[in-house]
Amino acid sequence: MRVEICKYGEIDVPEDLILDFPEGIHGFPQLKRCCLVLYSSTPGLRWLQSVDDPSLAFLTIEPHLIFPDYEAELPDSDSLALGLTEADQAAIITLVTISEDGSAITTNLLAPIVINIRTCCARQVILETDRYLTQHLITSHVTGEMYAGADAQNR
Repeated sequence: MRVEICKYGEIDVPEDLILDFPEGIHGFPQLKRCCLVLYSSTPGLRWLQSVDDPSLAFLTIEPHLIFPDYEAELPDSDSLALGLTEADQAAIITLVTISEDGSAITTNLLAPIVINIRTCCARQVILETDRYLTQHLITSHVTGEMYAGADAQNR
């Protein structure tokens, strides 16, 4: 499938890699179909790109790369909705936010996006814990890598 992406133009994405968000994501209920596009050579950083709206993309990260002890215990209702029976059937990414002045880069560990890797069904899940916040600061070494990737894209 050809997908138009505002940052890269058109790319080919295999149909079986299109993520299906039956309920959208929080604040974006119209976001039903997405794909993951590499941000740069930095491991774990990807754009969550809408297949239907080229202007809608979110920077994401694999939280385990920054927070090795991160544990996302899904409520049973979310596991059921995603068709998950084993933990290894799921991939987890979190949304990244960059402050307007670029001084703070955070990720939302409280509401990860969980993907059933067998079916490509995805949903944003709100964890039932007070262990995580919606804005966890990302370490400086990752921040430098992110800006390096952004510079490479602007060339």
